[in-house]
Amino acid sequence: MNPSTDPNPTQESEKARILRAHAANRFALEVCFLLVVGVLVVLAFLEATTYAMVSARTPFVIMVPLLALIVIHAVRLWRASGGFEVRERVSDTLRGGSVHFNKVIGFSAWMVALVVMITVLGHYAGIFAFCVILMRFLAGESWKMTLLVALGTTAFIFGVFEVIFNIDLYRGLVVRYFMGYRDF
Repeated sequence: MNPSTDPNPTQESEKARILRAHAANRFALEVCFLLVVGVLVVLAFLEATTYAMVSARTPFVIMVPLLALIVIHAVRLWRASGGFEVRERVSDTLRGGSVHFNKVIGFSAWMVALVVMITVLGHYAGIFAFCVILMRFLAGESWKMTLLVALGTTAFIFGVFEVIFNIDLYRGLVVRYFMGYRDF
């Protein structure tokens, strides 16, 4: 037995414990993600049942396979749940005990903020404002870089949708208000 090349049994057990904890955390994240996506898809599916059939075709075509994939993934998670303290891990994750889950929640909050900005300001102003907020205030980039990227991104999206595909993107509640629509 060579102590310089043979692994220390305590180091191996510590490494195995860390790997097991990472696997359990990843499992808890998958369960939480599946729950959130599943609830959203079921709610959207139920809302689509209130549409006329012509309007409901697209949501049904998208959501029926998505529901099937959610069920398949739930079954896969159920089979893999052996050995993990599922309730403890999921409740700890939902209480904020997982750094990775907190990052996912933060990212999701930024995406919700983008949707709100697009709803209020429209696609172009919302995306421009979102780029400026992320780059300047969150990442600390210079104003020159921030404005170049924000303008470039907005111009690219305008070029693709308005010029190439001839699709008018949503202009926002503010523009609609000034056009005479009283949506709010």
